[in-house]
Amino acid sequence: MHRDIAKKIKELDSTLDRITKEKDQFKFDYASITHTSAASHSDQELMRVTTAFDVDASEIQGRKSDASALISKLLENSGEDEARNGPPVISIVGTGGIGKTTLAQLVFGDEKIKTQFDERVWICVSDPFDQIKIAKAIVESITKSSTDLSQLQLLLEKIQSILSGKRFLLVMDDVWTEQDEKWNPLKNSLKDGLPGSRILVTSRSERVATMMGSVYVHQLDLISDEEAWLLLSRKAFPGRREEDCEKLKDIGQKIAQKCKGLPLAARVMGSLLRFKYTEDDWQNVLDNKIWELDEVVTDLFPHLYLSYNDLTPKMKQCFSYCAVFPKDYEIKVDKLIRIWMAQGYVTMESKGRELFGGLAMRSFFQDFEKDDMDSNIIISCKMHDIVHDFAQFLTKNEFYNIDQHEDDVRIKNLRHLSWQNTGRNMNLTASVRDVGKLRSFFGERLSPEELIPDLFNGLKSVRLLGLRGCKLRELPKEIGNLLHLRYINLSWSNVEKLPDTVCSLENLQTLDLEGCDRFSRLPDKIGDLSQLRYINLSYCEQVEELPDAICSLYNLQTLDLGGCEGLSRLPKGIGNLINLRHLNIRDTYRLEMMPLDIAKLTQLCSLGEFKVGKEKESSTLGYMEKLNQLKGKLSIFFLCDLNNTSDVEEAEKAELRMKKHIKGLSFHFREGVDVGIDVMEALKPPPELQTLQLYEYRGTHFPSWITLSLHNLRILNIDGCVNCSSLPPLGKLPSLETLEIYKMKELRYVGSEFLGVAEVGAVAFPKLKQLEFHHCPEWEEWEDFKEEATIIIMPCIKELVLEDCGKLKTVPQYLLSRLEYLMINNCPVVTVGVDALKPPLELQTLELKCYRGTHFPSWITLSLDNLRILVIGEYLNCSSLPPLGKLPSLETLFIDNMEELRYVGSEFLGVAEVGAVAFPKLKKLRFFMCTEWEEWEDFKEEATIVIMPCIRELQLIFCEKLKTVPHHLLSRLESLIIDICPNLKVNRSS
Repeated sequence: MHRDIAKKIKELDSTLDRITKEKDQFKFDYASITHTSAASHSDQELMRVTTAFDVDASEIQGRKSDASALISKLLENSGEDEARNGPPVISIVGTGGIGKTTLAQLVFGDEKIKTQFDERVWICVSDPFDQIKIAKAIVESITKSSTDLSQLQLLLEKIQSILSGKRFLLVMDDVWTEQDEKWNPLKNSLKDGLPGSRILVTSRSERVATMMGSVYVHQLDLISDEEAWLLLSRKAFPGRREEDCEKLKDIGQKIAQKCKGLPLAARVMGSLLRFKYTEDDWQNVLDNKIWELDEVVTDLFPHLYLSYNDLTPKMKQCFSYCAVFPKDYEIKVDKLIRIWMAQGYVTMESKGRELFGGLAMRSFFQDFEKDDMDSNIIISCKMHDIVHDFAQFLTKNEFYNIDQHEDDVRIKNLRHLSWQNTGRNMNLTASVRDVGKLRSFFGERLSPEELIPDLFNGLKSVRLLGLRGCKLRELPKEIGNLLHLRYINLSWSNVEKLPDTVCSLENLQTLDLEGCDRFSRLPDKIGDLSQLRYINLSYCEQVEELPDAICSLYNLQTLDLGGCEGLSRLPKGIGNLINLRHLNIRDTYRLEMMPLDIAKLTQLCSLGEFKVGKEKESSTLGYMEKLNQLKGKLSIFFLCDLNNTSDVEEAEKAELRMKKHIKGLSFHFREGVDVGIDVMEALKPPPELQTLQLYEYRGTHFPSWITLSLHNLRILNIDGCVNCSSLPPLGKLPSLETLEIYKMKELRYVGSEFLGVAEVGAVAFPKLKQLEFHHCPEWEEWEDFKEEATIIIMPCIKELVLEDCGKLKTVPQYLLSRLEYLMINNCPVVTVGVDALKPPLELQTLELKCYRGTHFPSWITLSLDNLRILVIGEYLNCSSLPPLGKLPSLETLFIDNMEELRYVGSEFLGVAEVGAVAFPKLKKLRFFMCTEWEEWEDFKEEATIVIMPCIRELQLIFCEKLKTVPHHLLSRLESLIIDICPNLKVNRSS
């Protein structure tokens, strides 16, 4: 016993020595190590960054557009709010090392900024937010002398006095505090400056920017690989011979790519490489793991440590765990939170999302995918590689990733292990006795030979078992011995069934079987898993039904059955799942009824789909009455006729209007199903609705609520309403941005009723940006109006698509004149009619397809000065091209399926004056399926005209009779694609 105690003391001493060494390495004192956001510091502050203002703009890469945007914001007029609220605050937000301070310095030293402001003050705030020191620094910066004042109120009065009547710029660099009570006194002292005064803040946290009342937040993006290389090479190559630099360039560019756009990383790596002289030295840096390089760790990670040290202990724990994911891994936030719960870091999903939000605001994550119904909800994210390296550095003694380079796997004392199939036949048999301390085991795409039963016996402490994509058809029964197991991920694996012993895992919270297309049924004793909160069976196509025992899982919160195409019924007792929040039954095509008990799931937040039927034991609309917590998107499928009094009563009972958290609603009608207009009127959606879709509605009139109550509707899609001959007054919708209309076969006329407004000065479609009509074969007339002194129509319209509207003759002038994107496809009559109209001067993209005339409309080349992209397709009767070389802004030109085209000559260029330029900005040119085209005239530029000076890419495909390509064009190309042009001869010397 004494020997064991002595051994443990020796191990503890060793650990303390390592901690002390790392403390000295990072120059952290006790305060800096124990600091959290709620803690205070002694006067000895954390590594405060010192700032030099004589920044050389030529030394900064990739920030020209950022600086320009910020300078514009600092110089623009803010209006009346400035007089009331004081100088506007503008914030630069981004992760540590991305260049916030450098960008602020670049802006601070700009000549226009120097001219605009009477006083420019730069204060490095850092952490903690010491009000007295900050106020004293402002006073001393302006007066250019030291001050004896030491009381905050006196200092603030001094600031107010010396800034009164001056236009000033105050830069507050590296702000951390989120406490507005610390900021407000200083903010109030700055209100006496002249209008035009500004405050520029840099911070790693959006919360700080919000707390400070920012009127504009500039999120700083990463720099490109090329810019990172330029930055790195400037640090690495001073004093070297040119030939030595050239030898190291290829390796150096690959190292720059590893910096993944972080300027700090590029600078640190450049500084490191400055003292490495041979190709082998550089190659070793490229092949090594960045967190094991002492030089990089010392210079780079302290900046990240500052962000890390500001976290609460729980947040630190949650962040460092993310080291277990591979680099550039797309992290699903809901899954991450369940993993944190499995490790015991958090006990509730809401707390997990709160912690994630805190980490996201501090720039520990990036590349966010957000919910399209609620931009405040983050669906997935990634970690920057340098941040990931930092997380791995923090956890290098607890986490390990086995990769293809590993020959010796040392597992002893690890807590988390990630092992992905690498194509090498490795096995952990010899290490099984060492896996007993593991809390997490990730083994992706492993074979049955690698997942031996002894391994499962050894994982005695494991809480998370991730076997995504494994080839195992059945888990060994030994899995039942993993009593601490809380999380099983078998997604996209070959597993066909679960052993009954799984049902003895009394701590299991998560069971993920997504995409297991061979899996057919859950164990009958699944109800024994009383702690189970999450079951994912999505895309398990063999699952036909669920065991009734699943209804005893009272703690179940999520049941995902999306894409279970074989599922034909839900268990009758599903109402017993009183804590169920999410039930996904999207794309369950055989499921045609909802059990009566669905009405009991009053805590349900997401459902996905609701199936309406009238057969025995089938579902009715009234089942939704109390499901008022539903959020996001809901699709209602009508599988039978609903047109009598009882159906109207059920529709009213559903109380859709009370479900105010639903933001997207779709109505789907089975072919031949008749749903009466009274039923539709009773299904009035909530006024908060943002998107609405109607699919295959067979009524002759639209419900009145479409235009009467949906004041927040942004997107409306009407598809397959074949019996409706007119459109409702959609112009009344004040928030509508996108309107798509498909397959209205009875539509013949669109007139003033579509606009919905008549009062003088009224605005129809005030926010509409995108309008599309597809497959309306009988539509003939679209009434035009003169706006003038009557009404304003579609003032924000940018995009118009007309497709397969074969009888339509004209397009309203009020609409055309504002467009930036226009596509007309297979509307032969309207294409001819456009020629008589005033062209859309703001047009940037034009697609004209399936035109039957013999000549192009003249307006294509007359006034489209802003056109950048032109696509011409299936102009079957046109034998020549218009003078497109006149278009001054054209960058991309596609010419497809011109069967009558035989010759392209000088008329295509459109210019003849000496010194003129044809196609001055064209970069990409494509000819496709011009099967009769034989000759493309060549020209000698010399002293006449310049042709396509910017051309970079040419594609010639299925131009079977074409013989030559102009030399002036070939000489400038970077990309040339020739496919199925058997007669084409290209002079390779060109």
